[in-house]
Amino acid sequence: MFLTILSARQASAQVIFPKTVQADQSTGYLESYVARDWYRGSGVIARDSRLIFSCGHLFYDNGVWATDYEFHRNYSNYNPPEPGDGATPRGFRYFSNYSNNASSYGGDSSRAFAYDFTVFYGPESFGPAVECWADGGPALRSSRDKRIVGYPATVEYTGEAGYSYQYATDWFPNRAYQIRDAYHGFDDVSTGEGTSGGPVFVWDFTSGNYSLGGILVSGSYDTAGVYALNSSSNTLASAALGVDSITRTFRNSKALKLPDAARSTSTRKITATGFTGTVTGLKFSLSIATPRRGDLNVYLKSPGGRIRWINKASSKTADNVTVEQADYISTFRGYAANGDWQVKMRDTRARNRATFKNFSVAMTAPAE
Repeated sequence: MFLTILSARQASAQVIFPKTVQADQSTGYLESYVARDWYRGSGVIARDSRLIFSCGHLFYDNGVWATDYEFHRNYSNYNPPEPGDGATPRGFRYFSNYSNNASSYGGDSSRAFAYDFTVFYGPESFGPAVECWADGGPALRSSRDKRIVGYPATVEYTGEAGYSYQYATDWFPNRAYQIRDAYHGFDDVSTGEGTSGGPVFVWDFTSGNYSLGGILVSGSYDTAGVYALNSSSNTLASAALGVDSITRTFRNSKALKLPDAARSTSTRKITATGFTGTVTGLKFSLSIATPRRGDLNVYLKSPGGRIRWINKASSKTADNVTVEQADYISTFRGYAANGDWQVKMRDTRARNRATFKNFSVAMTAPAE
């Protein structure tokens, strides 16, 4: 295929827009289900046929990570793909710094974009994998030719529908500039909403082919923001291939006598740290001493706001609320592991004072 390479002077004089073209067979249309909404974006099979690289923000919203996702390799059509026709990864890994910074500074902050990267993994091949630059930053900052591929929902920020076609920019020589850590930017390059997670290829004259230098994470009418592959993303990808998960137990044993006939809840919490993926296993234990459990409302709340009821106020006269290693994975599977897990309690009636004694969460999730 003949490709027109823009000169540096041309690139600085005009904005490079994506065009409808199936430019890469490893790039695909990604769908994610986050906090009761479906989103569309892009991803690419990279480094190994069992891995898909994409951005983090396509799979995260207000403390909640995606619980469903589907990948449609090399898709290009007017209509969106049919549900169930794509590949379903087994899971994904992410940087905890991304969700932490997105919550603290906003998802569109440079602090969040500097860690805006995810790796999906599966037991079988998703298709042919593209090669990767070991250190994408220098490649993106070089004068080597680059190209961005993906699935914009709207084209050139004009509002014109991109439908579900694969798009790509022409090859361009623009040099990226470093904004913060792995987060880089291009001027005079446009993409479009939906292209997030798509590959940024850099031509390798030595091999006579292109390799993945980074993942698109942001953009405007005439700029593009890229997460540059680096040693941290390489480590994350290696861990995804091994699918290493650990189980850590977090406990709160600070006793609390609950107010009688309270109008608001009392809280005891633990802070889970050290994970780089979503919950794959969760065992819960709790002890509340009370002569009448029917007076109490008690529930467990995840960092993302997911709730599991443990006890609801009723006419029951039995004593104590005791839970021993209850398996709550069906409620919290796929939700963020890191963050504050809270037991919320309210004594709804006078007399029969209750005392919180302790609770623990044994969490299983991918970790560094």
